[in-house]
Amino acid sequence: MKFKGRMTDAGAMRDFTHIVSTISRMAKYCVLQLAPTELCFSVGDEHIPVLWTVILPQHFFAEYIMNGVTEQENKIYLEFDASMFARSLNSLRAMAKSVKIKLTNRQQPCLTFEIDLTSLSIDSRQCVHDVPVKLIHRRDWPEHKMPDIPKFDISLEMPQLKYLRHITDRMKNISSQLIMIANKRGTLILKIDVDLATVSTHFKGLQVYENEETEQETDDILAIINIKKFSMFLGWDILQPDSVKCNLLKEKIVKLTLDVRDHVKIHYFIPAIAS
Repeated sequence: MKFKGRMTDAGAMRDFTHIVSTISRMAKYCVLQLAPTELCFSVGDEHIPVLWTVILPQHFFAEYIMNGVTEQENKIYLEFDASMFARSLNSLRAMAKSVKIKLTNRQQPCLTFEIDLTSLSIDSRQCVHDVPVKLIHRRDWPEHKMPDIPKFDISLEMPQLKYLRHITDRMKNISSQLIMIANKRGTLILKIDVDLATVSTHFKGLQVYENEETEQETDDILAIINIKKFSMFLGWDILQPDSVKCNLLKEKIVKLTLDVRDHVKIHYFIPAIAS
């Protein structure tokens, strides 16, 4: 197995750092799937999918080389401490010229980061970080595959995340549960209901993405979710997404999908709470 990548573009290094930092605030451990055409960061909770982030190497890496377990199964699966991974990239914030990431063996498998920093002197400055990783055996790969996507009752455009974050930050001080209601008239309602108050925010005129396999119902679709988990997703606003979609399966699950141009796609799963 072999993996080596080199980033030189400042924007790509910034976005990569944002992705890893955001993941580290959501989970302690993360799995990275390396393949010839994509990299996938995934987070699960007792084998229940939480986050699936797909990035395209041709956007992020000026050089990208990987050889998987076999020619037929040309992939590598690694598990690591997400906060340690994120801390290793902190040097990229200090005007880094480039970073090399490679799979090494330092008495145990590691992802090694070699970061070249901008320097006013003639001598170059380099930071090197080793992040221990666990190589996941092929027999366990199915546990980390992209989860099956159910047929949702409704899919619609999300309002700008910064507005949602502003509202949600206040709501989560009052309630631990968020009621999400959507309908095919393009209305999305965020609501909390506690003993002392009921607070709701209505967004109207949102684009609805039709699914030919679902009936054209006009009834409201409702799901109650953990408001902190929803708030965590709103942190992805740092990537300045082009589009964010909300998919609801009545009283079952909310799936949020975020696209950043053509090189990042994020799937975030929030199971519904029984009412």
